[in-house]
Amino acid sequence: MVRLSDGKVLFTRNAEHLFLPASNIKLFTTAAAMERLGPDFRFRTTVEAEAAPDSSGRVRDLFLVGRGDANLGNRVLPDELQPTPREPADAVLQRLADQVAARGVREVAGRLVADDSYFLFEPYSHGWDQEDLQWGYGAPVTALAFNDNALLLRIRPGAAPAATAEVRLEPFPDYYQLDNRVETSAAGTRKRIFVERAPGSSRLDVWGEIPLDAGEAQDSVSIDNPPQLVAELFRRALEARGVTVRGRVEVRHLTRLEAATTPDASPDPPRVVLAEHISPPLAEDIQTINKFSQNLHVEMLLRTLGREVKQYGSLTVGLEVLKEFAARVGIEPGEANFADGSGLSRHALVSPRAVIKLLKYMATSPRFETYRDSLPVAGVDGTLAERLTGSAGRGRIRAKTGTMEHVNALSGYMELPSGERLAFSIIGNSYLLRPAEGAAVVDRIALAILQQFRGWQESK
Repeated sequence: MVRLSDGKVLFTRNAEHLFLPASNIKLFTTAAAMERLGPDFRFRTTVEAEAAPDSSGRVRDLFLVGRGDANLGNRVLPDELQPTPREPADAVLQRLADQVAARGVREVAGRLVADDSYFLFEPYSHGWDQEDLQWGYGAPVTALAFNDNALLLRIRPGAAPAATAEVRLEPFPDYYQLDNRVETSAAGTRKRIFVERAPGSSRLDVWGEIPLDAGEAQDSVSIDNPPQLVAELFRRALEARGVTVRGRVEVRHLTRLEAATTPDASPDPPRVVLAEHISPPLAEDIQTINKFSQNLHVEMLLRTLGREVKQYGSLTVGLEVLKEFAARVGIEPGEANFADGSGLSRHALVSPRAVIKLLKYMATSPRFETYRDSLPVAGVDGTLAERLTGSAGRGRIRAKTGTMEHVNALSGYMELPSGERLAFSIIGNSYLLRPAEGAAVVDRIALAILQQFRGWQESK
C-alpha cells in the first residue's frame, strides 16, 4: 500500500511474491488499452461485397466483417444489472440489414460469409480449464462476437413438488438441444443444479433440484460457434427486408497454420462497404470489463491491441504488447507473467508490487479519471455492489475484484476523508475457504487499512 501524493510505502507484506491474480489481470489489460488505443477508440463492423449491386440489385458474395466489437447484441447480465429498456439482441444486425437494403441490394447470388479473420482463430487462452469453456465466463474469443458469445440460462421451480422445473435459454431457446431433468423440491430444501455440455456438443444437460419457494436461478452458458450464429441471424434480417441469399452461410477463420505457412499471402482485393456499425468509445467497454469483470470483452481487447499496435490480432502478439506496456510501467520481468487478458488462466502470475507500480503509473496518466471511474465502487456498483456496504469503505474504495477457486484479490484506490489517495493490492492464494469467505477476509483487510489511515496525516 502506498500514498500516491509522494509514493511513500505505508505497509507491505509478501509484496515481491508471485500470486495467481485472477481478474486483477484486467487492471493491466485495460490500462494498456487505455494508453495504447485511447479512451475514444472505436470498433468498426461492416457489410461488404466485391462490387456494388448491379442494375438488378444483385451482388455475388456478401461479407459480414467483425473487427473486435464486443458489444454486438445485449450483454448477458442478471436482470437487475441490465440496462432498461433492453434493445432486441439482434438490433445492430437489423440496422446493418436496413443499410444493405437501402443500398439497393435485392439478391446475394453466392455466399453470406461471416468474416472472423481480424483475429487469429484462437478461441481459448493458455491455462483455461476445460470446465470453464461451457460457461459464459469462458466463452470462445472471436472477432465477430454476439451477445457476449453466451446465452442466459433461466431456471424456475415448477408448480408443485416433484414437478419438472422450467428451464429456458435466452435469447435463443433452441440454440442447444436442452435435456431438462431439474425437479422441483419441497420448500426450504437445498438448491442443487448441475449443467454440462461437452466441448463441441449441441446438447446441454441440466439436472438437480430447485425448491418450490426459490426465486429464479440464472447463469450463462457459452455459444459454441458465435460467428455462425451471427451470420444466420443476419441472413434472417436480410430476408425479412426482401434480400434473398441464394448460397450457404459460411464462417471465415484465419487459423494458426494458415498464418504460419502463408505469411506473404496477398491481401484480399478491396471490397465495397455497403453497411457499417461504429461502436461506442472504448472507455465505455472498459467500464463494462472492470465493473462486471467481463472476460470475453477483455480477451477481445487483448487481441485488438495486437492487431492495432503490431498488425497481428493474436493472443501471443497481444501479450507482447501487454508485456511491453508493463515494462514501460517499470515492472521487472520477474514480477509478472501474463498468460491471457482476463485472469482466467491458471498460468498468470503477478506480484502485489507489480500491481502497485501499475496503479501508481495510471495515477499520473492524463486518462487516470477515466481509468479509476471504470473500477467497481465499494457498496455501490459492479462486483463490489454487495460488498463493504454499511462500512467506512462504502464509496471510498474503487478496486478490481478477482475470484477463482482458492484465489481472492482486491486492488485499486482508497479515498481518505483527508483527501489523500492510497493505492493498495491484496491478493490471497492457496487456502480452502469458499470464494465468498475469502472475499470477506479480503474486505476486512481493506477496511482495516482504511480505518487505520482514515485520520492519518503526514508527520511534521
